[in-house]
Amino acid sequence: MSLPLKDFRLGITEAIDIWLDAEAVAFGQDKAAIARGILQEWAKRKAHAYKVAARRLTANGMQPELFGEETEEAGHGAADGGVSRRERR
Repeated sequence: MSLPLKDFRLGITEAIDIWLDAEAVAFGQDKAAIARGILQEWAKRKAHAYKVAARRLTANGMQPELFGEETEEAGHGAADGGVSRRERR
């Protein structure tokens, strides 16, 4: 079962269109499938780079919020999220 797709349109240069078309013909896929694969690989690489950088920041004593991520110590974690379903005693 495949994931549902979102409609995303953008303009591309003629050179990009030619490369997508060449890949599509060479591998028997449509251009949209080739472009999806390229974007998926790009997103995976970005996510991996973010994780590596966050680990390195932490290992060097720096806070991950330098990336814009708030930590629980800053009062923005789940424990400070407002109403709790759990009864406190």
